[in-house]
Amino acid sequence: MRRPKLVGSTATVLLLSSMLVLTLGSVPVLGELEFGEWYSMTMDRIELDAMSMAISIENFDCTGVEAGARSGSEAATAALDELEGYEVSPEMQPVKEHVKLALENFTAACTYAETGAMKYNAADLKTAARYVNASLGHLEEIDKLGLVSPAPVGALKRLEGDLEHAAKIIGGAQPSPSPSTSPTPTQKAPGYGAILAVGGLFIVAYRVLRRAR
Repeated sequence: MRRPKLVGSTATVLLLSSMLVLTLGSVPVLGELEFGEWYSMTMDRIELDAMSMAISIENFDCTGVEAGARSGSEAATAALDELEGYEVSPEMQPVKEHVKLALENFTAACTYAETGAMKYNAADLKTAARYVNASLGHLEEIDKLGLVSPAPVGALKRLEGDLEHAAKIIGGAQPSPSPSTSPTPTQKAPGYGAILAVGGLFIVAYRVLRRAR
């Protein structure tokens, strides 16, 4: 009579052990599904803020650039805090590492974009463009892995180009060569690009004067 009891106890232990193994095995799977959803929502927010800044730059809307930059910085900072709470598999670990670096660079880009728009500072806008490029590089590496939804590469490329263009307009024309080493240039009618650049400078000057009042 005692032998059946021993067999029954052994069977119970094996059943519980199997359930424990299945439960532990399902935790990474569920965690990575949640991570994938979080990543997708985070990239949607980054894309929204990047496009907001890009469109504002294209419309010479410095206030809009500042607002988009603040929103982007807040979103990226919050995402960095949330990222620490996710445990992923070794296969997904490179994605997590690249996301962290991408968000850190995007946060820095937003900081410089805000000060560049606020102070009409060409150097800050150039620095912001470089940080956007760094963030973009990490997101492109994530896309190569093919483990999560596509990153907003197009939005960041557009923002990078707009920041570089704005920096050139605010910074003005490049210094001309020394008169002693170059011939006297032939007088030419101003090109379309020069007219646009001058027009952009007038708009910037107007906004500076308006803010000073």
